[in-house]
Amino acid sequence: MKNFFPLLLCALLLPVVGPAQPGADRFGDLKAKIEALLNARLQPAPLPEKPANPFVSLLPSLPVAVTPETPLETTPIPTTLDDDQVLTYAVSRLRISGLVQRAGVTHLLINSASYREADLIPLRASGDTVYYIRLVRIADTEVTFGYNQSSLTVKLPN
Repeated sequence: MKNFFPLLLCALLLPVVGPAQPGADRFGDLKAKIEALLNARLQPAPLPEKPANPFVSLLPSLPVAVTPETPLETTPIPTTLDDDQVLTYAVSRLRISGLVQRAGVTHLLINSASYREADLIPLRASGDTVYYIRLVRIADTEVTFGYNQSSLTVKLPN
C-alpha cells in the first residue's frame, strides 16, 4: 500500500509531462540520412550507351600472330630405337614455354606443366608406351635432357 500511491501519482502525471510537441517526427533526421545514403542505390546514374572496352590497348601495338592450340597426335615410333633416337624423338615433341623461379629454384614450363632439374617428364608414344625423359640441367639459354645414358642439349627459345 505504501508503494501504491507514488505509482498512482506517477501514472497520472506522466501523460502531462510527455513530449513538448506531440506532432513532431522523432525520426526525421534519421530518415533524411537513410534517404541520402540509399538514394544512389535506389536511383543509380545511367550507364554510358557504349562502355569503354578494357581489353583495348591505348598504346600503338604490333600485329600479333595467333596460333590455334591443336592437340599433338601420337605418331607411331619403331620399337627398335637406340637411346639417342628415343631422346631426339621425345625432345622434339616437347613444348617449352619458359622459365619460372619458385623459392629460388628454376622451373621449366613444358607442355603446360612445370619441371625442375632431375624431374622426369612423361611422354606418351604409340599405344601404351611411355618414355620418361630426365631434365638434367637448366641454364639461362639452354636445357639438357637425358634418357638412360644419352643426353641432348637444346637451346631455349627467346
